[in-house]
Amino acid sequence: MATARRHAIVLGGSMAGLGAARALANHFERVTLVERDEIAQCTEHRKGVPQGQHAHGLLPSGYRVLSDYFPQMMDELAAEGAPRGDLTGDFLWYQYGGWKLRVDSGLDGILVSRPHLERKVRDNVLALPRISLLEGHDGGEPVFDLLSRRVTGLRVIDRATGKKKRLEADLVVDALGRGSPSPKWLALWGFGLVEETTVPIELGYATATFERRPGDLFGAIGAVIAGTAPQSTRYAATLGAEGNRWIVTLAGCLRDYPPTDLAGWRDFAKSLPTPDLYNMVSDREPLGPPDNPIASYRFPANRHVHYERLKEFPPGYLVMGDAVCSFNPIYGQGMSVALAEARALDQCLAAGDARLASRFFREVTRIVAGPWAIATGEDYRYPAVEGRRPPGFAVISRYMARAHRAATRDPVVLRRFFEVASLLAPPPALMTPTIAWRVLLGGVGGKGAPSTASPVRKVAVA
Repeated sequence: MATARRHAIVLGGSMAGLGAARALANHFERVTLVERDEIAQCTEHRKGVPQGQHAHGLLPSGYRVLSDYFPQMMDELAAEGAPRGDLTGDFLWYQYGGWKLRVDSGLDGILVSRPHLERKVRDNVLALPRISLLEGHDGGEPVFDLLSRRVTGLRVIDRATGKKKRLEADLVVDALGRGSPSPKWLALWGFGLVEETTVPIELGYATATFERRPGDLFGAIGAVIAGTAPQSTRYAATLGAEGNRWIVTLAGCLRDYPPTDLAGWRDFAKSLPTPDLYNMVSDREPLGPPDNPIASYRFPANRHVHYERLKEFPPGYLVMGDAVCSFNPIYGQGMSVALAEARALDQCLAAGDARLASRFFREVTRIVAGPWAIATGEDYRYPAVEGRRPPGFAVISRYMARAHRAATRDPVVLRRFFEVASLLAPPPALMTPTIAWRVLLGGVGGKGAPSTASPVRKVAVA
């Protein structure tokens, strides 16, 4: 029997929640976005997104979802100063001891600070007539009906007055992130304990912003610089952003945290495997507050909550985003995975109401499988990282190291590598016979391509 689609509620107003609200607006008469922070007019970093000051990547897969939902958005962001370009032609990648080949891949992207992107998405979502915002409210325990064994609404608390009220709903979506209480609620309602997989990585971030000048980073719009595991635990991401800025995030795993004093931070940058980033920031003053120009953040572990393994899940309720699976953020997958899940929610609702939760969690499991394999596969290169390695891990690790090196000279391997990294293709796509023989040869190279990567200029490949 079809379920009424009068009212849907989304808990959490960050990227996962905004994506969910946009998807639900295609199927429900009303959608209410419940958020504890005051976000309607927020343009800066906010408490509810503690990692918001740091470098954030919107992968081509996430770029495409947002472009489909809001066709004008990327042009608007570019007009507001967000650098736009090709993932490998305009962005630099130093990995496994060398620069990736700098050639256009056809994978479009845009660089923008997390607060600015979230504001733009939020403004577009809230402009839709079916969606309303209930800000400054905590979402309490959903209303669970014991007789029908389904969720029928949500209890909310006004943070300013403490006043409580109950909202009726036909569907409640939890997009509360890593701190989601859904496992506790499900156990309380009698659905059992939810299994969880964690892979500790003990990552630390430290971020400063700088003026962006012509000629910086060989004219690129950003760069990722990574040491080679397990010898090195250090990384950096430098992303152009609106306001003619660089957002420079240094990161270290296994508690090799970058310092938050400027001299120590610069020394950490100097220890990276190529000096180009250090040369850019060594004598440049940060744009942040003089007394606290460097922001820090800690990420303890990759975490996957297996809702798909529950024998029964209550109708009228779903969980998505970081509340289901969160990955080592140095791989820049979180926002794009959340947007892919929003599109999956849209498609599942379009297919009907029958077994909605089981169909949705099956899709979520498929979506997160690739990024989980990428993130944990890289993290497992460190012997100190606890966890059961998948079958064939050593062989796959050696193959991936060769793929990284082949991508410094072979545009075919390069494109496939970043299709997988961008969540546009599953990891096995990097092991098809056509790609595998190029990888095993160390890269074949394209017409006009050099034998070693150079970040200085783009390579024209016929």
